[in-house]
Amino acid sequence: MQLWRHPNGVWYVRFGPRGRKRISAQTTDRRDAEKFLARFIAVQDVPTTKITVAEILAGYRADAEARVRSPQAIQHAERALTPLGPLFPNQLTPPTIRAWGASLGVSNGTVLRHVGVLRAALHWAVQSQWVATAPHISNPVPMPPPRDRWLTKDEARALLTGCTEPHVRLFVILGLMTVARMSAILEAQWGQVDFEHQTIDYGTGWGNKRRAIVPLNDEAFRTLQAAHALRSSDYVIEFRGNKVGTVKNGFAAACRRASLTGVTPHILRHTGATWMALDGIPLAEIARMLGDSEATVEKVYAKHHPDYLRSAARALQLSS
Repeated sequence: MQLWRHPNGVWYVRFGPRGRKRISAQTTDRRDAEKFLARFIAVQDVPTTKITVAEILAGYRADAEARVRSPQAIQHAERALTPLGPLFPNQLTPPTIRAWGASLGVSNGTVLRHVGVLRAALHWAVQSQWVATAPHISNPVPMPPPRDRWLTKDEARALLTGCTEPHVRLFVILGLMTVARMSAILEAQWGQVDFEHQTIDYGTGWGNKRRAIVPLNDEAFRTLQAAHALRSSDYVIEFRGNKVGTVKNGFAAACRRASLTGVTPHILRHTGATWMALDGIPLAEIARMLGDSEATVEKVYAKHHPDYLRSAARALQLSS
């Protein structure tokens, strides 16, 4: 077990067979890294029955931060899981988890996201040999019903009218007309736009969030051409020459101006996919536009397709 300094200056603890595993000390200071190493060794030497949920969550967060796309989600869940921190894994009984979930006062979806982080941390602890086994963590609350909010074309026009800032308007157009995720749009650079062939390549994505090379319809293409002529940075979505981290505030303001409720940036992607299904576009083609599997698209959007179960319904007729 030894300290190792990453080229970015952050110290790590290397451990495991031949030092192949590593955990971030979250510091560029050598003395602080040495203190982290001492604590890490102490935890490693403690019998597994004495490792608390808080220690497991901290170890998982430190190890995952360098590898995951959104470490903030882990940090947020860790804070929500604080009441369970003093417990040992074998104390995470269903009644305890249910009581914790009920005490949060947040939506079922949020509770389940935090539970997902807890499960991942416990699984990591087993893989890292911090504990021998992990308890089964069942859902403490029911799964929320799927949201099926999407915009009509009149609502989409109203939303665009409500976009007073050019970068928010461009984001909405790309969200509706290329059905890309918010992160893909905000990370897109002009080098990914092929003006000759009228396409945009959103890259490879992260984990199971795949991305696609998407053809641009004439409306989206003209909008991009105009934005390209006025560009002052490498990023397609920019504000005062800088990369935009989020459009949530500007998007929410546009929704208020358009008198739209229950609308989030993700709904743009869902809306575009729904429009394609309603227009009879084959599900396989919709899947390629979304960068999703055909099975996923069929599960979510088949009900909007005009041919949905038509053959089955015809088979139930009494008349020939």
